[in-house]
Amino acid sequence: MKEKLLHYIKKIDYIILIAMTILIGIGVYCGQQAFMLSEEQHSIFIKQIAGIIIGYAFIIAILLFDYRFICNLSFVLYLGMISMLAFILVFGENLNNVKRWIVIFGIQFQPSELTKIVLVLFLAFLCNYFKNKLNKFYVLIILGVVIAIPMLLIVLEPHLSSALALLFIFAIMVYASGMSYKVIGAALAIILPVIAGIVIGVAVFHIDIPLIKDYHVNRVLSFLSDDESENLDEDYQQIQSIEAIGAGGLHGKMLSTEADENRRYSNIYAKESDFVFAIVGEEFGFLGCVFIISLYAIIIIRCVMISAHATDYMGKQIGIGISAYMIFQIFVNIGVAVNLLPNTGLPLPFISYGLTSLVSSMIAVGLILNVGMRQKTKTTKPIM
Repeated sequence: MKEKLLHYIKKIDYIILIAMTILIGIGVYCGQQAFMLSEEQHSIFIKQIAGIIIGYAFIIAILLFDYRFICNLSFVLYLGMISMLAFILVFGENLNNVKRWIVIFGIQFQPSELTKIVLVLFLAFLCNYFKNKLNKFYVLIILGVVIAIPMLLIVLEPHLSSALALLFIFAIMVYASGMSYKVIGAALAIILPVIAGIVIGVAVFHIDIPLIKDYHVNRVLSFLSDDESENLDEDYQQIQSIEAIGAGGLHGKMLSTEADENRRYSNIYAKESDFVFAIVGEEFGFLGCVFIISLYAIIIIRCVMISAHATDYMGKQIGIGISAYMIFQIFVNIGVAVNLLPNTGLPLPFISYGLTSLVSSMIAVGLILNVGMRQKTKTTKPIM
């Protein structure tokens, strides 16, 4: 038993673990900077540490069980997340006409973040279950229904960016599943004209679609417009973010004697989460940004490598799904902060303040480490 345990411990990808830990440390610092003028700064720090402890506890727990066993439980987890998302729409806490959170013992919990990880597991399970029937169109329909239900519930919160994250994960996992291009092409031939019709209807003819809010349209139109004076209200957050990142210069202001309240990011709304990269840029400078992006690149590359070397189909799919999850979250968060994308709200893995976001990202790491340390064990049959 002891030898077996040591065998698995040696096979853990410590490069991913170290990179993640450094990013978490940076996240703690950025969280404290975000709330530097708040009376809640100390309690925020306690919550951050609690989140880190919970996250590492989940990683340890995940590593104790074979990922195939966890994947076989994904249907139950999926039903649980669907139930939570539905519960939120009825009983969730309403903040600024948005229902995304459940309050448990005074702590806000956002199921849409954890849904992304559960979806990776359930899609990996289903792709493995139907791996000999992936050329059948009905399989794609089943997978489409699986993704459509949580997407609809999340859009109704509303949280369009998280719904798009689910869609991206789904698209990458289906593409990597080995499904026939004819099946995928047939589906795209149906879906793309519908999407094009919706975009044209909203943007050109101003058709009112209940699931698409006015601020969604305004943010996209503002992003595409060249008239900066006309878009000051819509682009204010991103303008402030770019100025904060630019103010960091080459080395940043972390060791500067400048008063904290004079930081450019101090006036940015959601600077602790959606615009946390503004804090990163001003505090750590260009070199710090490059270092942090390099850490993310290392994690993603290691995830792809683990997926490529996985000896079973389910492990490969989990690796692909986790990689897609990381890529989308990182690209969108940083892209919004530097005005490469329209303003939308997605947390930056490990760095953005938020218990659910942090724990979800650490669970994702736990799953990819699990796949990596069990690459040479025999596969198990799914329970369905």
